[in-house]
Amino acid sequence: MIDQDDTPGGELPFGRAYDFFKHMTGIALISIGGVFALMDNTAAKLDGLSLVIVLGALALSGVTALLMANSLVTLEVKPEPHAKMVRNVRIGLVMSTFFLAVGLGAFVPSFASAILK
Repeated sequence: MIDQDDTPGGELPFGRAYDFFKHMTGIALISIGGVFALMDNTAAKLDGLSLVIVLGALALSGVTALLMANSLVTLEVKPEPHAKMVRNVRIGLVMSTFFLAVGLGAFVPSFASAILK
């Protein structure tokens, strides 16, 4: 994340969280692309409402992860109290994981039922 490391123990503050959010952003984008790729399948007609729920949840996961990664990067120029950032990072971790799980959890049964029709 940054070149100079002033923290004891040689670890960057929230370095793992930044990497997690960075990877969650990529996973959400790949998942959205996969849903769009499978929507074009003429053999499986997916329900419109299910697709809106799936894409909305995946988009919320990606947006949450992107905004949290951005907030961790901006700590260099606009410091925040450590306790406040710890709370924000925990909330962001839960939200991005929850929305990814909801999106993928809603997609799998919808796609399976469309394939098995």
